Amino acid sequence: MRSPIDLLTPGQIARSARAVAFVTTLALGYGYVTNALEPVSAGVGAFVLASSLLLAAPRQRATEMLGAVTVWMCFAEFLATVESGSFAMWRLAVAVATLGGVMAVIRVQHLRELARTAPDVLLGNLDRRSISGISVVPLSDAKLAALRGDDTASA
Repeated sequence: MRSPIDLLTPGQIARSARAVAFVTTLALGYGYVTNALEPVSAGVGAFVLASSLLLAAPRQRATEMLGAVTVWMCFAEFLATVESGSFAMWRLAVAVATLGGVMAVIRVQHLRELARTAPDVLLGNLDRRSISGISVVPLSDAKLAALRGDDTASA
């Protein structure tokens, strides 16, 4: 028997995640503005927002997305401080720690992939700009010329 989840496409999930991210952003913003957001709900909101944004923008780098969420949450916290007159340090700490936890999971997943695809290659030798991540750092101009057989490289 097939599950209803089997009928979804990645595009449908990404579009749904955009709606979830928008609603979560509005809910968190309202919580900050009214100063009704508790540390636990800020952490849960940070997790839902980070997860939905990562699903909603699959071509965007995860670190950039999580950094943007962190900046947004800090900005919202400082605006809430201006409004209420008190700084909720624990609320901000829980939210940022939650985002750090999401980042740690992403880094662990990346290291697991590297352990499968290139277990004996030094991390410094991996080209982070390639799609697969296992190509070596680009060759210098002299090495490329030598591979092409140009005599001008030796002169």
